[in-house]
Amino acid sequence: MLRKKRAFTLIELMIVIAVIGILAAMALPNFKHARDRARQAKCHEYTALLTRTAEIYYIDNKCYPQKAEDLNSYLGKGQGFQCPAGGSFNPLSGSGVGENNPFVFLCTIHQCASSTWGG
Repeated sequence: MLRKKRAFTLIELMIVIAVIGILAAMALPNFKHARDRARQAKCHEYTALLTRTAEIYYIDNKCYPQKAEDLNSYLGKGQGFQCPAGGSFNPLSGSGVGENNPFVFLCTIHQCASSTWGG
């Protein structure tokens, strides 16, 4: 007598591959969105840090920095920060001293962070 071999049929394999494809198609946009949120959070952290460092710069120099690169000597290892998405950091024009008119840095992509010490 011939013995029947146990194996998956082509239809069963195609169904499994289709299900995996559908799950992957649903998951990939979520991964992209999570990556974008992480980049935005890091940029928010950098703009808050630059804003707080600008206050220290103001205490030392009696004026706010004209660009983010002016703060390099105040930051660790003399290195500035870059936006993870490729934006640049610029001071908000018209900023000044005081709670009603705070000095903040803006990212050209993600905009600005809070000027408070909490970020």
